[in-house]
Amino acid sequence: MNTNSHKQRGMSLLSLMVATAIGIFLVGAILKIYIDSKNTFNVRNAVAAVYENQRFALDDMRRILIMAGRDIRKLEDEFPNRRPFPAVAPGGIVDGLASDSDTIAIRYRRGPSCGAYQNVLTDETPTMVRFLVNDNNELICEMTTYSGGVGTTIPRTLVSGIEMLKVLYGVDDNGDGYTDSYLTATQVNNFVPSSGAPPWATVTTMRIGIVGSSENELPASARPSSGAALTILGMDYPGTTEASRLYRVASTTVSLRNISNGLERE
Repeated sequence: MNTNSHKQRGMSLLSLMVATAIGIFLVGAILKIYIDSKNTFNVRNAVAAVYENQRFALDDMRRILIMAGRDIRKLEDEFPNRRPFPAVAPGGIVDGLASDSDTIAIRYRRGPSCGAYQNVLTDETPTMVRFLVNDNNELICEMTTYSGGVGTTIPRTLVSGIEMLKVLYGVDDNGDGYTDSYLTATQVNNFVPSSGAPPWATVTTMRIGIVGSSENELPASARPSSGAALTILGMDYPGTTEASRLYRVASTTVSLRNISNGLERE
């Protein structure tokens, strides 16, 4: 009788070990692909969110700031409560200097706002709109309207994830209608135009810069070794950048079409 016919056939221990090793390798490769794909998605999502927030912020500010001085007569430049630019003081324009965000403020009588469309009579105080960044890193638009000499301010949150807002004012020194230099609000206050015009009446453009950040943390594999060094409008960003978040600087220049030293305003 052939005794070999009674032996059982099957996989050896070595074969099982090899199969297990291959399985573990395949599972690890699939898991790595999944994690890498998820991290890539999260990074792209953070980048897209920062870009979109900044684009929306700059577009909305431009839409309103371009109205500066509309229907404000040239003779009103002599009156701080009626000229296109409020005074540099709390409640108006704020110069954050080297360490804090600026506050942009303009006046106009007719045009879009962060609320209802404005259409103010020429014998009434113009509407004032201010842009500022609050402690929650939100870009705020404040609209102040006046009735019977009493102002009513309505704040609206435009977008989040804004770390800093800075502005430089382009001044026309000689009255030819072209910007000659860009100054901070404090520098405009101290500016003596060769044309003899009031300092703020020479502002024809505004250069705006914002620092945006991602609200969600980046994956560990996408983080830089240290915080980024940023420059905004030629100035070093004084804030702290965390390696765990994405930071980006964006800027735009707004031409104030309703302000001209040579022509009477609308």
